[in-house]
Amino acid sequence: MFSLSRLFRKKPIKQAARALYDQVTIAARDPAFYGPGKVADSPDGRFEMLTLHTAVLFARLSKRGDQADETAQEVFNILFSALDHALRELGVGDLSVGKRIRKLAESFYGRMAVYHEALNLAGPDGMAVLSEAIWVHVLEKAPAGEALAATLASRVRDWALDLRALDDETILSGSMPLPR
Repeated sequence: MFSLSRLFRKKPIKQAARALYDQVTIAARDPAFYGPGKVADSPDGRFEMLTLHTAVLFARLSKRGDQADETAQEVFNILFSALDHALRELGVGDLSVGKRIRKLAESFYGRMAVYHEALNLAGPDGMAVLSEAIWVHVLEKAPAGEALAATLASRVRDWALDLRALDDETILSGSMPLPR
């Protein structure tokens, strides 16, 4: 028997991806990291923090099978849909939104590669690479930003370890701890 409610029911992967995206957004918008001498509370600063935290989630989902790949893709879709909406809210014209989204996607993929490499390096070398990447991309090489970059690197490294300790079922259901 066919049911109309089945047609409108959200798919588990979409629900899990929405929950994961919401948690990544909460982590990326931690007010402790924004303000004078910290991450710029601007669209660019927020994008960089969101990219950094999404990279940690995607590193955890990497090479975990089809469901993890589909979940990561759905998180990506939600993220870029939100960015598209934000650009329109900021008054970017319809003709320019596509170009801006393409540039953001290129930046996103470039940052993801750097952050994944750093997260996969063990010990002090990994922390140094991660801290440097955060200082360059998130803090835009601010002279006073190196200490904050090291703090953020430690935070996301610890969070990556927390996520690695989770079983796949937990994270694929949309549940994960926030960074400490």
